[in-house]
Amino acid sequence: MVEADTAVPGALDGVLKSGDVVLTTVGPFVDLGRQAARSAARAGAVYLDSTGEPPFVDWMFRTVSDDAKASGALLIPAFGYDYVPGNVAGWLAAREGGEHAAAVEVGYFLWRYVAGAANPYRRPSQREMMSTATTPGTRQSLVQVLGTPSFAYRANTGDPFGLTVERTGANLLKFDMAGQTHTAITIGGSEHFGLPEVLPHLRRVDVGLGWFGAAATPIHYASRFGGPLTTNRIVRRITATLARHLPYAEQLPTLPTRISAAARTRDSAGNILSELIIDAPGPYELTADLLARAALHFATGTDHPAGVHGPLVALGPDTLVALGEQCGLAVRPDKPRR
Repeated sequence: MVEADTAVPGALDGVLKSGDVVLTTVGPFVDLGRQAARSAARAGAVYLDSTGEPPFVDWMFRTVSDDAKASGALLIPAFGYDYVPGNVAGWLAAREGGEHAAAVEVGYFLWRYVAGAANPYRRPSQREMMSTATTPGTRQSLVQVLGTPSFAYRANTGDPFGLTVERTGANLLKFDMAGQTHTAITIGGSEHFGLPEVLPHLRRVDVGLGWFGAAATPIHYASRFGGPLTTNRIVRRITATLARHLPYAEQLPTLPTRISAAARTRDSAGNILSELIIDAPGPYELTADLLARAALHFATGTDHPAGVHGPLVALGPDTLVALGEQCGLAVRPDKPRR
């Protein structure tokens, strides 16, 4: 066992070597994850993490890729519940939508799972969401993300990745599941990088987080009309402080949960071309399984691209879909109602 301070530049440089497979779940990644990623990129290692933090995903693609390409390293940020299901769902929906698919919309939802019930998928209460359905780290990230500048893919020719700056919650996405409409606030995800890598004809990618229930619309309006205030540096520091002092600080998840990732495509006129829903195990079980299976895949020495990539390019779409199925990702047989 080797102990290293991940906040110290180069602390892992003497530990990692070419061919190593690195899994990191340290967080917050924007505070503690940068040096591990830099060391993996310099060493020529394969790196996977469990981040769900949009600023860290953006930083990885923009900052670390050149070192990774030079050394032959492959770095795949957000290889867990955030944001593999959405990449898989978006890819499958785009394949179904065909060559006229110009936009992909993805939504993430967390359910209280009641096995054997007529409708086993129920929305957790806000109290459950902030206590027994999530970890303290997840709850802290949920609060912090609301005050964090984000991004969306708009095929912007002025940005090397086609992104535009957009506040978290700037837009709402609505998805129909089991006859009910569920609302998600827009967030930054790895789909904004990963889907255009394999679908260069896309002009728009939106990702939504549907964890807020009835609070989604107020959050959206707060972002829309109070956005400059919520992203002010002083306010962001206050938000971060509040996030560290949330109630139920010691409460670990005990509620049985499952997740869904909904995806649809639209043509250039906004018409829906395809829709599907993927169901999967709870976020923590799913993340652990995805990271472990991907690590075993790369540990065999299989060929891989160099640089920072989304999961679809990193493994190839067919391999990623198959790995997801092994982890319990399953396309719901019934189509969403329009």
